[in-house]
Amino acid sequence: MQFGGSSSAADGLSGRPETLKRAGSPKRFALRVGNIWVGLVCSSLVGCASLGLRDDDEYGRARRAIESHSDGQGNFIRPEGRRAETKSTGVIESLKSAVGIEPKAKDVDKAKSIYSQAEALFEEAKGLEGEARIAKFDEAAKKFDEAAKQWTSSYLEQDALMMAGESYFFSEHYPKASERYTKLTKEYPRNRYQDKVDKRRMEIGQFWLQYPDKFYHLNIVDRKRPWNDTKNYGKKELEKLRLDSPTGKISDDATMAIANTAFLEERWTEALDTYNDLILTYPGSKHLFDAHLMGLQAALQSYAGPEYSQEPLDKAEKLLKSIVKFPEESRREKDAIDRAYTDLQNHRAGYEFNRAMFRYNRGEGKAARMYCEKILQEYPDTAYAEPTRELMTKLEGVPDTPTRYLQSLTTLFPENDKFKPLIRPLPAEAVDPQRSDEISRTAERDAPYGATGGSNVGRR
Repeated sequence: MQFGGSSSAADGLSGRPETLKRAGSPKRFALRVGNIWVGLVCSSLVGCASLGLRDDDEYGRARRAIESHSDGQGNFIRPEGRRAETKSTGVIESLKSAVGIEPKAKDVDKAKSIYSQAEALFEEAKGLEGEARIAKFDEAAKKFDEAAKQWTSSYLEQDALMMAGESYFFSEHYPKASERYTKLTKEYPRNRYQDKVDKRRMEIGQFWLQYPDKFYHLNIVDRKRPWNDTKNYGKKELEKLRLDSPTGKISDDATMAIANTAFLEERWTEALDTYNDLILTYPGSKHLFDAHLMGLQAALQSYAGPEYSQEPLDKAEKLLKSIVKFPEESRREKDAIDRAYTDLQNHRAGYEFNRAMFRYNRGEGKAARMYCEKILQEYPDTAYAEPTRELMTKLEGVPDTPTRYLQSLTTLFPENDKFKPLIRPLPAEAVDPQRSDEISRTAERDAPYGATGGSNVGRR
């Protein structure tokens, strides 16, 4: 072992003195050797691979445990899976090895044999009908599951999970099929079946969305549905599809289905957020116009009234301006867009009219007239135009600011703040020398440098 430099075989023992010289004194050299031995011991006990001296490192074990293959197009594939990529080599594994607990050995030949049997059952099931077909597909699914357990972190496990999901799908056991598809996507996020998996999960999710049963409605007879809360399971299935495959071919379809479900259930805010998510995430989607139109309706429906925030109206106006990017579709849905525009204008005018009435009731004629003029100028064709003109007539005799009655009584009550910030002193304060001096000192302290003709140095 060399420390601090390289030497060739021709150097023989002559390299050692130079090494000792570069390392420093013999005591320092011994200390370095001791540190290295401590590092080696730590590496062997707790799996510390930072020194790079172990040949059974994580990547090497995963590489040797996996059999690579090429697909039909000649693409080289090595689906290691998340378990192989994130396999830990820490204290727990070292302790298991010390007490003789070894990981389960992979039986490759047995796994391939079971997989072949499962394939035969699957092909046989395709030619059957009725209950026999369902039973045979279930039998094939169990065989595929068994094959996957015999050889984990391999291409065979990936294929077996996919075929197990397909078997349960064709036997109409959709909850178990969903479990296999989810496990395949989680363990092998870059699997070659992703588009087909997304399609299956989409079909399962849309099928479950048809059942409006609640969480307290138990299902123990229909294997097509989960044991309760079928509709929410369908929604979760589509949401998992979006998260697991955000760039998939039908991810925008799943997003649109989720948004439409929320819209039909009158959950307007959730529907609006999902429509906006589709518009932002999938700018090339075929659902883009429908997302604008339905999002516009959801935004208007989510507006709670003139007493609340105008944020939904702002979102509706933004969608209304963006919808002109689709000229052909806009002409086809012209009536719906015109109605939405009319509703938006009426809501805007109603908001301003509510503010005008508030000022009118407080006797603030000037502010009320300002809001009325804004309504007549910006929203003259809305339903609030005529009530606004009537209100303008009532405001003719109203003063700009309300009359403050019994104003003199306010001087009878003491004030908590003895020294109010004033622009200039009142006549009574100007007569009081002490108060006048205090105002002057405050003005000098707060003035910028040079404003009072002197320096601010030493005033703190």
